Amino acid sequence: MKALNKIPSSLRFKYGCYQFFDHFLTRKRFFKWSKKSRTRFYKKLEEVLKQNGEGKLIPVDRVKSISKKDFFKNYVKKGIPLVIEGYAKDWDCVKKWSLEYFKELHGDDKIVFMESGGYLRDYEESTLGEVIDDIRGGKGKYYRFYPLLKRHPEHILDFDYEWLREHRDGYNVGEAFHTFISGQGGFTPIHNAGAENLFIQVYGEKKWVLYPTEATCVIDPSPSYSFYRSAPVRYNNRDFNPFELNYEDYPLYRYLNGYSVHLKPGDVFYNPAYMWHSVKNPTDSIGVGYRFFTPFKTFARTPLYFFLDLFAFKAPIWKTWRNFDDINLFHLMESGKLKELAKKKGVQKITETVS
Repeated sequence: MKALNKIPSSLRFKYGCYQFFDHFLTRKRFFKWSKKSRTRFYKKLEEVLKQNGEGKLIPVDRVKSISKKDFFKNYVKKGIPLVIEGYAKDWDCVKKWSLEYFKELHGDDKIVFMESGGYLRDYEESTLGEVIDDIRGGKGKYYRFYPLLKRHPEHILDFDYEWLREHRDGYNVGEAFHTFISGQGGFTPIHNAGAENLFIQVYGEKKWVLYPTEATCVIDPSPSYSFYRSAPVRYNNRDFNPFELNYEDYPLYRYLNGYSVHLKPGDVFYNPAYMWHSVKNPTDSIGVGYRFFTPFKTFARTPLYFFLDLFAFKAPIWKTWRNFDDINLFHLMESGKLKELAKKKGVQKITETVS
């Protein structure tokens, strides 16, 4: 995977320097000082990419079963994604869960619903039942990071928790289950984060497109002050959509190689830390990401991103680990809406989600 896009290490190192100074000096300020250098950089990058030819999407490896040793050796250690096909088909989450199941059990859960994209957008307060009604009504809403097990820990019995824990590699912190509930057509633009992810497709289907960290200089994310990074919206106020390939607005993406994934109920998908990915739901869908941080392994694979995460501002890394089971908290913080919501609810000190 590391050689997939064949971008010279000298160019990746130079772009890494831009990212480093963008993070600490702000992009607006440092861009003024580096504009000429960046112009030359992107001219050279475009030449290199064109020499390599147009990119391709390669299907992610799929296996019916795999030993823990081979999983760590051939995929986790190398940061290569993998689908273990149908492994969770007999887990209760796959056998029992549906939109109706969640509405009946937890429809009264109060939530903060927030659409996301290249830039974080406004929030609305709702209930889980209302979101599910909107999904069933064809509105295509996508509720991300529902902290299901934080609110209803009894659902841990719906997973093979022992198997999941055994497939974490080395020293790890910040364990969390994040539930994603989407209507048909729900879409998340390109982003990445510093957590390892064992994703269980529970209900419906989900498609992914992934790009390796070497593609970062093409994606060119704005500086991130949390552990979560998004591809910027640069042209015509449209996100790049790898499922529709709008190269007219994002010409360099034409030359990127990546991976494609199509998940069905019971599939378990390993998505490595810091791998860029975009997601589309061709059907109504429920999926669960079992996420955790492996600091030493992650640093070995992607030292720059790991270093920048240690010096994140919104929120600092220790708050990320402490509150990792409710990512909506950080999205509210990034968008500047967290204090507004806390004040509205009469929360004096923000120590956890205010929903």
